[in-house]
Amino acid sequence: MFKPLRVLLIEDSPNDARLLLHELRRCGYDPVAVRVDSLPSMQAALTEPSWDIIIADYNLSQFSVTTALGVCKEHAIDAPFIIVSSLVGDEKAVAAMKAGAHDFLEKSNLARLGPAIERELQDVEVRRACKRAEAALQKANEELEAKVTERTRALVHANLKLRKAVYKLKKLSREDALTSLLNRRTILERATGEWARWRRYVSAFSIMIIDADDFKSINDRYGHLAGDQVLRLIANTVKRSIRAVDIVGRLGGEEFVVVMPETSAEGALAAGQNIMSNIRQARLRTDDFAIQATVSIGIATVSLDDKNFDTVLQRADVALYAAKRQGKDRAVVSACGFSELVVASIA
Repeated sequence: MFKPLRVLLIEDSPNDARLLLHELRRCGYDPVAVRVDSLPSMQAALTEPSWDIIIADYNLSQFSVTTALGVCKEHAIDAPFIIVSSLVGDEKAVAAMKAGAHDFLEKSNLARLGPAIERELQDVEVRRACKRAEAALQKANEELEAKVTERTRALVHANLKLRKAVYKLKKLSREDALTSLLNRRTILERATGEWARWRRYVSAFSIMIIDADDFKSINDRYGHLAGDQVLRLIANTVKRSIRAVDIVGRLGGEEFVVVMPETSAEGALAAGQNIMSNIRQARLRTDDFAIQATVSIGIATVSLDDKNFDTVLQRADVALYAAKRQGKDRAVVSACGFSELVVASIA
Protein backbone atom coordinates (compact mmCIF):
# COMPACT_ATOMS: atom_id res chain seq x y z
CA MET A 1 0.00 0.00 0.00
CA PHE A 2 1.41 3.35 -1.03
CA LYS A 3 2.05 5.96 1.66
CA PRO A 4 0.81 9.48 0.87
CA LEU A 5 3.52 12.11 0.68
CA ARG A 6 3.20 15.83 0.02
CA VAL A 7 6.33 16.91 -1.84
CA LEU A 8 7.55 20.39 -2.77
CA LEU A 9 9.99 20.05 -5.70
CA ILE A 10 12.38 22.94 -6.27
CA GLU A 11 13.56 21.91 -9.70
CA ASP A 12 14.23 23.65 -13.04
CA SER A 13 13.94 20.49 -15.10
CA PRO A 14 10.51 18.88 -15.55
CA ASN A 15 12.19 15.67 -16.66
CA ASP A 16 14.30 15.47 -13.50
CA ALA A 17 11.13 16.15 -11.49
CA ARG A 18 9.40 13.20 -13.18
CA LEU A 19 12.36 10.98 -12.40
CA LEU A 20 12.19 11.95 -8.74
CA LEU A 21 8.46 11.23 -8.54
CA HIS A 22 8.98 7.87 -10.29
CA GLU A 23 11.62 6.96 -7.71
CA LEU A 24 9.29 7.95 -4.88
CA ARG A 25 6.56 5.67 -6.26
CA ARG A 26 9.07 2.87 -6.62
CA CYS A 27 9.91 3.32 -2.92
CA GLY A 28 6.26 2.89 -1.95
CA TYR A 29 5.08 6.50 -1.73
CA ASP A 30 2.07 8.12 -3.36
CA PRO A 31 3.45 11.63 -3.91
CA VAL A 32 1.32 14.74 -4.30
CA ALA A 33 3.86 17.18 -5.70
CA VAL A 34 4.18 20.83 -6.66
CA ARG A 35 7.18 21.90 -8.73
CA VAL A 36 8.58 25.44 -8.38
CA ASP A 37 11.54 26.98 -10.17
CA SER A 38 11.58 30.58 -8.90
CA LEU A 39 11.58 32.39 -5.57
CA PRO A 40 8.04 33.86 -5.98
CA SER A 41 6.59 30.49 -6.91
CA MET A 42 8.33 28.87 -3.92
CA GLN A 43 7.00 31.52 -1.53
CA ALA A 44 3.51 31.03 -2.93
CA ALA A 45 3.79 27.27 -2.46
CA LEU A 46 4.83 27.67 1.16
CA THR A 47 1.46 29.28 1.91
CA GLU A 48 -0.18 25.93 1.12
CA PRO A 49 -0.79 23.32 3.85
CA SER A 50 2.31 21.82 5.40
CA TRP A 51 4.69 19.81 3.23
CA ASP A 52 6.00 16.42 4.26
CA ILE A 53 9.31 16.92 2.45
CA ILE A 54 11.14 19.41 0.24
CA ILE A 55 13.45 18.15 -2.52
CA ALA A 56 15.65 20.69 -4.29
CA ASP A 57 18.20 20.75 -7.05
CA TYR A 58 21.43 22.48 -6.07
CA ASN A 59 21.94 24.15 -9.46
CA LEU A 60 18.98 26.49 -9.92
CA SER A 61 18.90 29.10 -12.63
CA GLN A 62 16.77 31.79 -10.95
CA PHE A 63 17.75 31.51 -7.28
CA SER A 64 20.09 29.53 -5.07
CA VAL A 65 19.56 26.64 -2.68
CA THR A 66 20.89 28.86 0.11
CA THR A 67 18.13 31.36 -0.60
CA ALA A 68 15.56 28.56 -0.64
CA LEU A 69 16.80 27.34 2.75
CA GLY A 70 16.57 30.89 4.12
CA VAL A 71 12.96 31.18 2.93
CA CYS A 72 12.11 27.90 4.68
CA LYS A 73 13.57 29.23 7.92
CA GLU A 74 11.59 32.46 7.57
CA HIS A 75 8.38 30.46 7.16
CA ALA A 76 9.36 28.10 10.01
CA ILE A 77 8.97 25.07 7.76
CA ASP A 78 9.40 21.88 9.78
CA ALA A 79 9.98 19.49 6.90
CA PRO A 80 13.14 17.72 5.75
CA PHE A 81 15.04 19.59 3.04
CA ILE A 82 16.92 17.16 0.81
CA ILE A 83 19.21 18.30 -2.00
CA VAL A 84 19.36 16.03 -5.04
CA SER A 85 21.85 17.33 -7.55
CA SER A 86 24.70 16.65 -9.91
CA LEU A 87 28.16 16.37 -8.47
CA VAL A 88 29.00 19.77 -6.94
CA GLY A 89 31.93 18.97 -4.67
CA ASP A 90 32.25 18.29 -1.00
CA GLU A 91 32.80 21.95 -0.05
CA LYS A 92 29.47 23.08 -1.50
CA ALA A 93 27.69 20.06 -0.07
CA VAL A 94 29.01 20.79 3.42
CA ALA A 95 28.05 24.47 3.07
CA ALA A 96 24.49 23.47 2.10
CA MET A 97 24.25 21.14 5.09
CA LYS A 98 25.43 23.94 7.37
CA ALA A 99 22.80 26.22 5.83
CA GLY A 100 20.07 23.83 6.95
CA ALA A 101 19.81 21.01 4.42
CA HIS A 102 19.11 17.63 5.98
CA ASP A 103 20.78 15.46 3.32
CA PHE A 104 22.63 15.79 0.02
CA LEU A 105 22.20 13.13 -2.72
CA GLU A 106 23.59 12.81 -6.22
CA LYS A 107 21.11 12.39 -9.07
CA SER A 108 23.18 9.50 -10.27
CA ASN A 109 22.36 7.60 -7.05
CA LEU A 110 18.60 8.00 -6.56
CA ALA A 111 18.45 4.62 -4.86
CA ARG A 112 19.39 6.47 -1.68
CA LEU A 113 16.36 8.74 -1.94
CA GLY A 114 13.79 6.37 -0.44
CA PRO A 115 15.85 5.41 2.63
CA ALA A 116 16.89 9.08 3.15
CA ILE A 117 13.27 10.22 3.08
CA GLU A 118 12.20 7.43 5.43
CA ARG A 119 14.98 8.34 7.88
CA GLU A 120 14.22 12.06 7.74
CA LEU A 121 10.48 11.53 8.17
CA GLN A 122 11.18 9.41 11.25
CA ASP A 123 13.45 12.15 12.58
CA VAL A 124 10.71 14.72 11.93
CA GLU A 125 8.20 12.59 13.80
CA VAL A 126 10.61 12.26 16.72
CA ARG A 127 11.22 16.04 16.75
CA ARG A 128 7.51 16.74 16.63
CA ALA A 129 6.84 14.20 19.37
CA CYS A 130 9.52 15.91 21.48
CA LYS A 131 7.92 19.30 20.82
CA ARG A 132 4.51 17.94 21.78
CA ALA A 133 5.99 16.43 24.93
CA GLU A 134 7.78 19.70 25.75
CA ALA A 135 4.57 21.65 25.14
CA ALA A 136 2.63 19.23 27.33
CA LEU A 137 5.30 19.46 30.01
CA GLN A 138 5.28 23.27 29.81
CA LYS A 139 1.49 23.29 30.10
CA ALA A 140 1.63 20.88 33.02
CA ASN A 141 4.26 23.03 34.73
CA GLU A 142 2.18 26.15 34.19
CA GLU A 143 -0.91 24.42 35.55
CA LEU A 144 1.09 23.10 38.50
CA GLU A 145 2.56 26.54 39.19
CA ALA A 146 -0.93 28.03 38.99
CA LYS A 147 -2.20 25.43 41.45
CA VAL A 148 0.79 25.99 43.74
CA THR A 149 0.22 29.74 43.57
CA GLU A 150 -3.48 29.28 44.29
CA ARG A 151 -2.72 26.82 47.07
CA THR A 152 -0.05 29.11 48.51
CA ARG A 153 -2.50 32.00 48.45
CA ALA A 154 -5.09 29.81 50.15
CA LEU A 155 -2.55 28.68 52.74
CA VAL A 156 -1.48 32.27 53.41
CA HIS A 157 -5.13 33.25 53.83
CA ALA A 158 -5.79 30.25 56.08
CA ASN A 159 -2.64 31.01 58.08
CA LEU A 160 -3.72 34.61 58.51
CA LYS A 161 -7.16 33.52 59.68
CA LEU A 162 -5.54 31.03 62.04
CA ARG A 163 -3.21 33.70 63.44
CA LYS A 164 -6.16 36.01 63.99
CA ALA A 165 -8.09 33.18 65.66
CA VAL A 166 -5.13 32.29 67.89
CA TYR A 167 -4.63 35.95 68.78
CA LYS A 168 -8.32 36.27 69.59
CA LEU A 169 -8.26 33.11 71.70
CA LYS A 170 -5.14 34.27 73.55
CA LYS A 171 -6.78 37.62 74.12
CA LEU A 172 -9.95 35.96 75.36
CA SER A 173 -7.88 33.73 77.64
CA ARG A 174 -6.32 36.84 79.24
CA GLU A 175 -9.25 39.24 79.28
CA ASP A 176 -12.50 39.46 81.17
CA ALA A 177 -15.36 39.15 78.69
CA LEU A 178 -17.54 41.86 80.24
CA THR A 179 -15.04 44.64 80.98
CA SER A 180 -12.09 43.77 78.66
CA LEU A 181 -9.78 44.12 81.67
CA LEU A 182 -7.34 41.37 82.60
CA ASN A 183 -9.21 38.39 84.02
CA ARG A 184 -8.63 36.99 87.50
CA ARG A 185 -6.00 34.42 86.52
CA THR A 186 -3.96 36.89 84.46
CA ILE A 187 -4.06 39.80 86.93
CA LEU A 188 -3.00 37.51 89.80
CA GLU A 189 -0.14 36.14 87.63
CA ARG A 190 1.02 39.71 86.96
CA ALA A 191 0.72 40.59 90.63
CA THR A 192 2.72 37.49 91.61
CA GLY A 193 5.38 38.56 89.12
CA GLU A 194 5.55 41.96 90.78
CA TRP A 195 5.95 40.19 94.13
CA ALA A 196 8.90 38.19 92.72
CA ARG A 197 10.46 41.44 91.48
CA TRP A 198 10.03 42.99 94.94
CA ARG A 199 11.70 39.96 96.52
CA ARG A 200 14.73 40.55 94.30
CA TYR A 201 15.02 44.32 94.43
CA VAL A 202 13.02 45.18 97.63
CA SER A 203 11.22 47.94 95.74
CA ALA A 204 7.89 48.83 97.33
CA PHE A 205 4.64 48.17 95.54
CA SER A 206 1.00 48.40 96.54
CA ILE A 207 -2.24 46.78 95.51
CA MET A 208 -5.80 47.94 95.87
CA ILE A 209 -9.01 45.93 95.75
CA ILE A 210 -11.98 47.95 94.48
CA ASP A 211 -15.54 46.84 95.11
CA ALA A 212 -18.73 48.48 93.79
CA ASP A 213 -20.96 49.68 96.63
CA ASP A 214 -24.52 48.34 96.91
CA PHE A 215 -24.20 46.54 93.59
CA LYS A 216 -26.96 44.04 94.41
CA SER A 217 -29.38 46.94 94.90
CA ILE A 218 -28.44 48.31 91.47
CA ASN A 219 -29.17 44.93 89.88
CA ASP A 220 -32.45 44.57 91.76
CA ARG A 221 -33.66 48.09 90.95
CA TYR A 222 -32.41 48.61 87.39
CA GLY A 223 -31.81 45.08 86.11
CA HIS A 224 -28.73 43.03 85.31
CA LEU A 225 -28.09 44.76 81.98
CA ALA A 226 -27.80 48.07 83.78
CA GLY A 227 -25.62 46.34 86.37
CA ASP A 228 -23.27 45.17 83.61
CA GLN A 229 -23.11 48.71 82.26
CA VAL A 230 -22.18 50.00 85.71
CA LEU A 231 -19.36 47.44 85.94
CA ARG A 232 -18.07 48.51 82.53
CA LEU A 233 -18.28 52.15 83.59
CA ILE A 234 -16.28 51.45 86.76
CA ALA A 235 -13.71 49.39 84.82
CA ASN A 236 -13.18 52.12 82.20
CA THR A 237 -12.99 54.84 84.86
CA VAL A 238 -10.39 52.92 86.89
CA LYS A 239 -8.35 52.25 83.75
CA ARG A 240 -8.19 55.93 82.77
CA SER A 241 -7.51 57.01 86.37
CA ILE A 242 -4.31 54.99 86.92
CA ARG A 243 -0.79 55.27 85.52
CA ALA A 244 0.47 53.46 82.45
CA VAL A 245 2.70 51.26 84.62
CA ASP A 246 -0.20 50.19 86.84
CA ILE A 247 -2.07 46.97 86.06
CA VAL A 248 -5.80 46.56 86.50
CA GLY A 249 -7.96 43.45 86.30
CA ARG A 250 -11.29 42.04 87.39
CA LEU A 251 -11.21 39.58 90.27
CA GLY A 252 -14.80 38.55 89.68
CA GLY A 253 -18.30 39.82 90.41
CA GLU A 254 -18.03 43.54 91.22
CA GLU A 255 -14.43 43.35 92.51
CA PHE A 256 -11.38 44.76 90.73
CA VAL A 257 -7.70 44.80 91.64
CA VAL A 258 -4.98 47.30 90.74
CA VAL A 259 -1.28 46.49 91.03
CA MET A 260 0.86 49.64 91.48
CA PRO A 261 4.64 49.15 91.10
CA GLU A 262 7.01 51.53 92.91
CA THR A 263 4.12 52.89 94.98
CA SER A 264 4.03 53.58 98.73
CA ALA A 265 0.95 53.46 100.93
CA GLU A 266 0.58 57.24 100.68
CA GLY A 267 0.79 57.12 96.87
CA ALA A 268 -1.73 54.29 96.67
CA LEU A 269 -4.12 56.15 98.99
CA ALA A 270 -3.94 59.24 96.78
CA ALA A 271 -4.56 57.11 93.72
CA GLY A 272 -7.57 55.51 95.41
CA GLN A 273 -8.98 58.94 96.25
CA ASN A 274 -8.63 59.96 92.61
CA ILE A 275 -10.41 56.81 91.44
CA MET A 276 -13.31 57.30 93.85
CA SER A 277 -13.72 60.92 92.77
CA ASN A 278 -13.78 60.02 89.09
CA ILE A 279 -16.31 57.22 89.63
CA ARG A 280 -18.67 59.57 91.52
CA GLN A 281 -18.62 61.91 88.52
CA ALA A 282 -19.06 59.16 85.94
CA ARG A 283 -22.82 58.65 86.12
CA LEU A 284 -24.53 56.03 84.00
CA ARG A 285 -27.31 57.83 82.15
CA THR A 286 -30.12 56.36 80.04
CA ASP A 287 -33.44 57.71 78.80
CA ASP A 288 -35.13 56.32 81.90
CA PHE A 289 -32.65 56.78 84.76
CA ALA A 290 -29.24 57.95 85.92
CA ILE A 291 -27.09 55.83 88.24
CA GLN A 292 -24.32 57.27 90.38
CA ALA A 293 -22.01 54.47 91.44
CA THR A 294 -19.50 54.52 94.28
CA VAL A 295 -16.76 52.12 95.29
CA SER A 296 -14.92 51.07 98.40
CA ILE A 297 -11.18 50.43 98.23
CA GLY A 298 -8.85 48.30 100.33
CA ILE A 299 -5.12 49.04 99.99
CA ALA A 300 -2.06 47.08 101.11
CA THR A 301 1.61 47.87 100.60
CA VAL A 302 4.08 44.99 100.57
CA SER A 303 6.35 44.69 103.59
CA LEU A 304 9.12 42.42 104.84
CA ASP A 305 6.56 40.84 107.19
CA ASP A 306 4.59 39.46 104.23
CA LYS A 307 5.39 35.80 103.63
CA ASN A 308 3.95 35.69 100.11
CA PHE A 309 1.72 37.62 97.77
CA ASP A 310 -1.41 36.00 99.18
CA THR A 311 -0.62 37.73 102.47
CA VAL A 312 -0.61 41.12 100.75
CA LEU A 313 -3.84 40.31 98.95
CA GLN A 314 -5.45 39.20 102.21
CA ARG A 315 -4.51 42.46 103.94
CA ALA A 316 -5.99 44.48 101.08
CA ASP A 317 -9.16 42.41 101.34
CA VAL A 318 -9.38 43.05 105.11
CA ALA A 319 -8.91 46.79 104.46
CA LEU A 320 -11.73 46.65 101.87
CA TYR A 321 -14.15 45.15 104.39
CA ALA A 322 -13.10 47.81 106.86
CA ALA A 323 -14.01 50.44 104.26
CA LYS A 324 -17.43 48.83 103.87
CA ARG A 325 -18.01 48.78 107.63
CA GLN A 326 -16.99 52.44 107.92
CA GLY A 327 -19.71 53.57 105.54
CA LYS A 328 -18.51 52.70 102.00
CA ASP A 329 -17.30 55.15 99.32
CA ARG A 330 -13.92 55.33 101.00
CA ALA A 331 -10.36 53.93 100.83
CA VAL A 332 -8.66 52.15 103.71
CA VAL A 333 -4.99 51.21 104.01
CA SER A 334 -3.93 48.11 105.91
CA ALA A 335 -1.01 48.44 108.32
CA CYS A 336 2.10 46.61 107.16
CA GLY A 337 2.34 43.29 108.97
CA PHE A 338 -0.95 43.70 110.85
CA SER A 339 -3.81 42.55 108.68
CA GLU A 340 -6.52 43.49 111.17
CA LEU A 341 -5.27 47.03 111.90
CA VAL A 342 -6.44 49.91 109.72
CA VAL A 343 -4.10 52.87 109.84
CA ALA A 344 -5.55 55.28 107.27
CA SER A 345 -8.96 56.03 105.78
CA ILE A 346 -10.19 58.57 103.24
CA ALA A 347 -13.83 59.07 102.39
